Amino acid sequence: MNQLPPGPGPGSSRNARKLLRDLFLERLLGIHDTPHRVALGVALGFLVAWTPTLGFQIVLYVTLAGMVRANKLSGIPILFISNPFTAVPFYYFTWWVGYHLWHGQGPASDAVKVAAADPVEGPWWEIEFWQRVFQQLLAVGGETWLGGLALGLATAIPSYVIMRWLLRVRRSNVS
Repeated sequence: MNQLPPGPGPGSSRNARKLLRDLFLERLLGIHDTPHRVALGVALGFLVAWTPTLGFQIVLYVTLAGMVRANKLSGIPILFISNPFTAVPFYYFTWWVGYHLWHGQGPASDAVKVAAADPVEGPWWEIEFWQRVFQQLLAVGGETWLGGLALGLATAIPSYVIMRWLLRVRRSNVS
């Protein structure tokens, strides 16, 4: 009879922590570039990840990284915090932050009232469905961009400082 060895299974939090540790310690901290360029790449990754540019984020990130001379690889893993599985709660939160920055605590904007009163329905494979989705996204686009940029800056600035510090500590321990 085949028995599994004791210990955590493939979905355990222990394996998730190991995966994250390997990603950050071995991949990001092991990139051979200056601490400034690697940390700038991570910060830029956070900034781009919060923008409503799902599907274009890698192209946007690599272009911006080239313009500001950031490391072009260090921010790519960060971009995957926004993905098709997290898009709805992620961008709802982004819109919510932007809405409150733009309008304060007042009543919902007309665009939100229209979107709530007229939900997009129908088969997703028809062009009319995607036209309605696009129209509703445009109606709340200002708030989403504002929230994305605010959250992007709120995560990019500390990530730059922390990443640069981690790189210096790691490299001084290796030497």
